[in-house]
Amino acid sequence: MKYELIIIGAGVWGTSAALAAMRSGLTSVLLVEANAGVASESSAKAGGIVTDLVWHPEDVDWVQRSRQLYQEAYERTRDRSILQRYGMLTLAEPSRRDLLQKRANGLEDRGIVAELWDITAIHKEFPELDRVDPETLGLWTPGDFHVNPTAYAESAVAEAKNQGLSVRLGSRVDRLDLNSSSVSVQIGNESLQAEKVLVTAGTWSAKLLGQSGFHLPMRPYRVQLSSLDFPQGYHLPMVWELKTDVYLVPDGPHNLLAGDGTRLFEHDPDDYQTTGDDEFESTIAAQVINLTSKADAAGLRTSWAGLAGSTPDRRPLIGQVAKRLFVACGDQGFGVMRGPALGELGLKVALGEAEVPHLNPLRHPGGDFPIRPGFTLEEEL
Repeated sequence: MKYELIIIGAGVWGTSAALAAMRSGLTSVLLVEANAGVASESSAKAGGIVTDLVWHPEDVDWVQRSRQLYQEAYERTRDRSILQRYGMLTLAEPSRRDLLQKRANGLEDRGIVAELWDITAIHKEFPELDRVDPETLGLWTPGDFHVNPTAYAESAVAEAKNQGLSVRLGSRVDRLDLNSSSVSVQIGNESLQAEKVLVTAGTWSAKLLGQSGFHLPMRPYRVQLSSLDFPQGYHLPMVWELKTDVYLVPDGPHNLLAGDGTRLFEHDPDDYQTTGDDEFESTIAAQVINLTSKADAAGLRTSWAGLAGSTPDRRPLIGQVAKRLFVACGDQGFGVMRGPALGELGLKVALGEAEVPHLNPLRHPGGDFPIRPGFTLEEEL
């Protein structure tokens, strides 16, 4: 059997591409995932923040479309774990007032509620942020929400399977071979044939394509997240402190996710430390204590690490690698926020329904490049 399309990688990007493929009218599509479940690697390890605090025009559109797809999944399933509307408070030093005001004005121009708060307003709404520096400013964006990437991906796959999608879990692709009429996908001793292949395997995409003879300008870097136990409970929104780059995400009445821990050097997606560093665990605890006295009684449940994919210009890699072979990757640390839209875009490019030459995965020459964080308020970094 020759599939019309094989999608490799079932994270948020890949499952979104699979659902878009079935909605496009394709009838023989296979989604292949190395792990035992969908969105169980980097997608599952993400903080899950979806915010409109993006400045690049494309990112604005992608976040808006991703919001629609997350909302659609929630309405289709009524699974409350998919989407939680917490709002986000971005904390900054007085020296960054102009930047916060610029972002607030930009959001308001798009009809999005955004409020600039002083410490009095911060304490009025969230008194538990009682250790925030008195000079701190806050940008409140109440429309921001948290998503559960795995729950979303499971929803997308279930809907796509209802429309005829085939799925193979626990199937690691070893190699891709191209010929004039198809692409061979090697899984162990088995060879699957497809008219086209779309690789959406996150930070593993570069390694897979490299094994198949294609260089992809992407370098995986490590990010860390912890789960903290608040036995007395808490009342906090999502919080992003610019000075330390720490972010907090509510995860139930007694559980709080706290992240930072970015390590800006390259890691092997098949061989990296998946638990949090001791240094990260002690540092994140101190940083949370510096924001709220509620953290004095908190304890560490667990911590973990995932990988993000950096590109030379911090923009995604989406397009054709070779005849019949396409890729969509390069999340730059905020892939979940834009993931459904980018997976959908990758599918459209593979089918010839969209063109994004400026995202051509081969647009950069070979060679090393510095790894830089992707999600920032500044337009240049």
